[in-house]
Amino acid sequence: MLEFFKNLDRRNVFLLIAISVLLPLISPLGLPLLPDPEVKALYNQIDALPEGSKIALSFDYDPASGPELKPMAEAILHHAFKKKHKVYAMALYPAGPSMANEAFSNVADIYKAEYGEDYINLGFYYGPNTGLNQVAVFCTDIRRAFPVDEKKKPLSSYPMMAEYNSLKDAALTISLSAGDPGVPAYVSVANAVHGLKIGAGVTAVSAPRFYAFYNSGQLVGLLGGLGGAAGYEVLNDIKGKGLSGMDAQSMAHLVIILLIVFSNLLYIIEKKLEE
Repeated sequence: MLEFFKNLDRRNVFLLIAISVLLPLISPLGLPLLPDPEVKALYNQIDALPEGSKIALSFDYDPASGPELKPMAEAILHHAFKKKHKVYAMALYPAGPSMANEAFSNVADIYKAEYGEDYINLGFYYGPNTGLNQVAVFCTDIRRAFPVDEKKKPLSSYPMMAEYNSLKDAALTISLSAGDPGVPAYVSVANAVHGLKIGAGVTAVSAPRFYAFYNSGQLVGLLGGLGGAAGYEVLNDIKGKGLSGMDAQSMAHLVIILLIVFSNLLYIIEKKLEE
């Protein structure tokens, strides 16, 4: 038996790790996860809003960052639609509107949310790559940035736009950001200049940069990487791609640790037999 394990083909190890990753991705295990305080803070902000409140959600990412930020978007949409809030999507990234459409298509039907009444995709607003000028326009006149929505229809044709003229009409603005333009522009202009409440969802690699904004009160909540998305799903009592991704990571780490322990036990047994 000892010789069998010593001569085991390494491809079997690779297969075991692949299985440990794939199974949670197919069906989330729901392993215990404790949401971070900054995740709870963003959840509480949305949860405390009166029914029918307006939430501006900026899709400032592209497909490359989708695996981390898309689960955040969907978790926030689940919460917003469950609370019957109105969601106004916009983007500082050219690919943002398509990211918004994808998130809406995965969540809206579950809550029977209607386009133009419960949510709208305003589209992408081109400008300097800092995003500062774009956000300045969002804060003063949304129709200047978006005379038509992503479907090229006048905003006046949608009931939910009747009392929405700028980010000042939103109870909360959230930027899901892969970098610049994104969260820094909303903090620098919407919060610092206009005093608006800003929440954020960012990739894990950029999250350390934004904890200072949260600690200073410039952000009312922050989701960092897949762990942030998973924490929000736990609070919202759903099992989405955030939790399945974290489950996959945890299972892969567990399998690797067990293999290391098992290998060391085999080494010890072999040495004992040689004595």
